[in-house]
Amino acid sequence: MRDRKLSGTEEKKSRGFFRKLAFFTLYITFILAIVFGALAGLDYYAYLKVKASPLGEAYKGRDLDLARRSSQTVSPQCGYEPTPGFAAVRNTRLGNSFEYINDESFKDFENVPTEKPKDEYRVIVTGGSVVYGRGPVPPSDAICDNYEITFRWTIPHIIQELMNADPDIRQKIGGKKVRVINAGVAGYVYQNSLMRYLAKLRLYNPDLVISMDGANEVHTVARPLRDWNYFTEGPYYEVISEVMGMGPKGLLNYVTLWLKRNTYFFTWLAMNKGEGPGILMEDRGFAAHPQDPTPEMMQCLKNNIRQVADVMAIYHATLSSDRVPHVFALQPMFRNCKKERTPIEREIEKVTGMEKIGFYDSRKTYDELVDQIKKRAKDDKFEVVDLTGIFDNTHEWVFTDWCHVTNGANYVIAKALVDEVKQRVFHLPLSESNKLQKPPDSYFVDYSKEAKALVNDKARDAGLDILKGYPGPKGLEVPAGNKSGVILDLEKVVPVSRLRIVWGNEDTVPKDWKIDISEDGLNWKNWLTVDGAKTDKYDQWPGFEYYADKESPARYLRYSQEAPDKEIYLRQLSVFR
Repeated sequence: MRDRKLSGTEEKKSRGFFRKLAFFTLYITFILAIVFGALAGLDYYAYLKVKASPLGEAYKGRDLDLARRSSQTVSPQCGYEPTPGFAAVRNTRLGNSFEYINDESFKDFENVPTEKPKDEYRVIVTGGSVVYGRGPVPPSDAICDNYEITFRWTIPHIIQELMNADPDIRQKIGGKKVRVINAGVAGYVYQNSLMRYLAKLRLYNPDLVISMDGANEVHTVARPLRDWNYFTEGPYYEVISEVMGMGPKGLLNYVTLWLKRNTYFFTWLAMNKGEGPGILMEDRGFAAHPQDPTPEMMQCLKNNIRQVADVMAIYHATLSSDRVPHVFALQPMFRNCKKERTPIEREIEKVTGMEKIGFYDSRKTYDELVDQIKKRAKDDKFEVVDLTGIFDNTHEWVFTDWCHVTNGANYVIAKALVDEVKQRVFHLPLSESNKLQKPPDSYFVDYSKEAKALVNDKARDAGLDILKGYPGPKGLEVPAGNKSGVILDLEKVVPVSRLRIVWGNEDTVPKDWKIDISEDGLNWKNWLTVDGAKTDKYDQWPGFEYYADKESPARYLRYSQEAPDKEIYLRQLSVFR
């Protein structure tokens, strides 16, 4: 009886324990359901916000889940490269310009087949973030009002337009159309570009390779190590190694990356703060070394720079072996540039740092880098274009931080590179209109910003956002029936060769339209006639850009549509030298 009584007591206790356990389990499950439900609701809210944002517009017709990815992905052959299918919106306050990474990890709106069409002359441009086309990095971005480089202002794109506009180049390549691939990747150095060429770019059968580097090399060589190895010292190598080894920092980066890839919440948070969190962050660890540059450390620096020059020679030899003509260039750097600082550049110089890289004077380090590379190029009989002094006499705003530059500066660099290609690769002379003018200040100017907009010979005081240099939400509307079109008075006669026009929407894009120019407002000549041209998608609204084969003098520019019964609706009308 006693045993049965004890057994019954234990049974009651057992039932009580399991009831408590079940209740506790249900309670925890309920709490977790609320937490996960709240998180799911928050993430769905973030999804709706992303979808309704300009970024959602950029992904329209594409998989919005791609917006959760990091902008870059690990690539075993060359370290890392842009994530295929990634999209971003630049200048959200200045026109919502779109940026796309195609399926081949190139910055382009269209995919590039490895098999080259017979009527295509293919150029590949390699380099770092200046080639890729990005704006200033913190803390300079705040001073520059978050200035961004949009697709049409990237160096590779400008090179493509300049080469296609040059009749001598087109004749030299048998009338083929020039296609330029933007193979620039933020943070790349010459060893990254070489490895990417060997593993990937050569498969695209380029007719010409242009490579412009230098800035990121300064970071890379500034390690006072006897066993320094250029091929394991590229940007981000340390953190990628940490992720692979799952160290504390690597685990944190891995968790951050997982959250970014699997939730819209992180994407939503990152939309107005650049490209968002991701795996690739730089950690150099200089503090682990002595603070004073000893003679031994200085010798390490020279040895490191020598390895960079060696790799450039290898890149040259590789391209020569593949029978691919090439142009190498060294980019300008803010600290080394002798130009008179503009007011904004003086503010940038105060915060952008780069006086020292590690323990080395950055200016002297870059000078040493340039000298050694040019010496190695001379010894191995290949040429390097030294662009480090190209802006020394410029009075316009050039630098947005320690190395990144403005739209106008990108045009000047691209034009200088095309001039090199024209002379050195094609052995063609430069005409007077082809030559880069010194100082190159006039290439920076959007003449429309100081212009007056005239309709029916009267100045308009509404819709003048078209003159701001970017497409905005408010445009210039002219009712149907207007035969005089829209005239820009540029105030003085200037040389023009480039045009950018953006319409209100797809419905207001005319089938046929033209641009006439005049020096006096009385005698007009046609400058551009367009019949059913394909608009581009560089901005949120349909646009069109034009590069002429030569400069033309003009004070007045007249836009008119062949069908006057159709309203005129323009968001941007810009003209440049």
